[in-house]
Amino acid sequence: MRLIAYLLALGLLLPFWGLALLVWVASPGWSAYALEALAAWSAVMLGFLGAIHWGVVLATTPAERALLGGDVRHRLLWGALLAVLAWIAVLLPWNVLSLSTLFLLLVVSWQVDRRWLSNLPVGWSYQRLRRLFTLAAALALLVAIASWMRPLVTGGGA
Repeated sequence: MRLIAYLLALGLLLPFWGLALLVWVASPGWSAYALEALAAWSAVMLGFLGAIHWGVVLATTPAERALLGGDVRHRLLWGALLAVLAWIAVLLPWNVLSLSTLFLLLVVSWQVDRRWLSNLPVGWSYQRLRRLFTLAAALALLVAIASWMRPLVTGGGA
């Protein structure tokens, strides 16, 4: 199961990196589209990451949840709130603001996971997979956000 999880996570990172790199090499019109697509993909992934908290609540017994600590209502609320905040971020007026907000949500959600999911009763480390996924996705977002500076760096252009 660990190999499948890592392979799927790698596959889910491909749109992050493909779109982040497309922003740099595409024409201005396609670059803007890639930024919007990256924001949408980031929001989908944040919704997925929030849903993990729902899965933990729904798939564990009360005794197992007691080992994890925390209030079940907070976990469910966080999972839903993360999706709503990601959706709002996609609606923000400027791509750089949208992607920056999604970057912050990704990092904050990782910190919440580190705190609330550190004691998951699994034989392999969810935290390791989550850390690798977050670092790779966050770096891709930073690469795309940096494209905002491209006209200043190249001295003209898009």
